[in-house]
Amino acid sequence: MENNQEPLLIKRYSSRRLYNTQTSEYTTLEDLADIVKSGQSIKVVDRETGEDLTRELLVRIIINNESAGLPVLPVDILMKMVQSYKEDSLAIIPKFFEATYSILNQSQSEFMKNVSNPVKGWVEFQKSQQEYLSNMFPFWNQPQNGSHKDIDPKKPNQGQSDLEAVKLQMTELQKKIDKLQG
Repeated sequence: MENNQEPLLIKRYSSRRLYNTQTSEYTTLEDLADIVKSGQSIKVVDRETGEDLTRELLVRIIINNESAGLPVLPVDILMKMVQSYKEDSLAIIPKFFEATYSILNQSQSEFMKNVSNPVKGWVEFQKSQQEYLSNMFPFWNQPQNGSHKDIDPKKPNQGQSDLEAVKLQMTELQKKIDKLQG
């Protein structure tokens, strides 16, 4: 977690009960899941040995969510994760997950910013897709000036004509894809 506050200390007793040292109360796995979802980090330790059990508890929360009909991890990804425990490249997997979640969080916040101004968001998306296509397929014929019009986020009443332009662009792209495939 990226917050700078001390993690909430949870002690697990031999009876497997979890004790929240901040509230001085026993707590449940569901309560701890809510705490983590709110952004607070936790640290779970065995009361008698002091062993850090945080990873085990977080995995159990994930298992409970997956079993409760809230699946996030596809079976093929889970299989690949299990397979990765035998590979020499195991050290890169945590960094991969960290980078992936960082990108996901950044994309999600960018998406939320663009929801307030969908036209501006569409323009930025369109430019990034054109840049992507140009880099991936240098032989791809880019539309000539005038064959499509860019959406101007400063002009709010572009509505229907913009939709028609997007449909036309999608049709042209589909034709090019079909030509490349066939």
